Amino acid sequence: MPDFNPDDYKQYDEYIVTEIEEGFRHVQLNNPKSLNAFKESTWRQYHDILVKLDADPETNVILISSTSKRAFSSGLDLKDAIKTMASAGNVDDKERYKSLHKHIVDFQYCIGTPARINTPTIVLMNGINLGLALDIAAACSIRVATQDAKFSIREIKIGIPADIGSLQRLPAVVNNKSLLYQYALTGGNFGPEDAVKLGFVSAVLPDLESGLAYCTELGEDISGNQTWAIKGTKASIQHILDGGSVEQGLTNIAHYNATNIDGKFINAIRGVFKL
Repeated sequence: MPDFNPDDYKQYDEYIVTEIEEGFRHVQLNNPKSLNAFKESTWRQYHDILVKLDADPETNVILISSTSKRAFSSGLDLKDAIKTMASAGNVDDKERYKSLHKHIVDFQYCIGTPARINTPTIVLMNGINLGLALDIAAACSIRVATQDAKFSIREIKIGIPADIGSLQRLPAVVNNKSLLYQYALTGGNFGPEDAVKLGFVSAVLPDLESGLAYCTELGEDISGNQTWAIKGTKASIQHILDGGSVEQGLTNIAHYNATNIDGKFINAIRGVFKL
């Protein structure tokens, strides 16, 4: 397998993709002028990058963050979204439904990529995190925030229920359902301490630099483990988060471990314990 080459990702002009260490990849949202607002091209690139990284058998963990100190993401690019809706506005109801439904389903699929891939993801949220930013984070494995982070499930303020994944994934992720209802129904802002109370994030760091240092150490710790064990662990937890049964999860992991535990692995364990 050839070494990771960041030039393979230069076509994705709204992102910077690098390698922190072997097996540990970093995807940075890089449109600071818009505070990383997502156009259609942005979310399609997001999907393509993550799928490409996941397809590399050397990828153990992916960190997702922002190059901007002001925001992880301000959410949906409303000008781009209005163009999409306007293009569906001059057709009959059946065609409008068909067009908008396909657009929403494609959008959901791309933003939900971290939940489907085999590689665990860490997302670092700093500054502004509106609407779509929470859809993105809800699909990731580990969520970390900075002290200046401000969150909002904002879609209800523009007159629609959030439709790209936060309302479907957060109930399984957070531990305070009443508080989730409150934020989702009001569209109100909440900070990092409230995000911890909600169970949305696992750590809060003082600023973007210290957040990156923390996530780097965390990612390196994860990446130091066996690749197949990392991906099997991610798949097992994701199965339950996605509504799978304990019984099916046990069946899945029994098959997975029996397939991957080979003579080389057993001999290595015997060596560790001097058996």
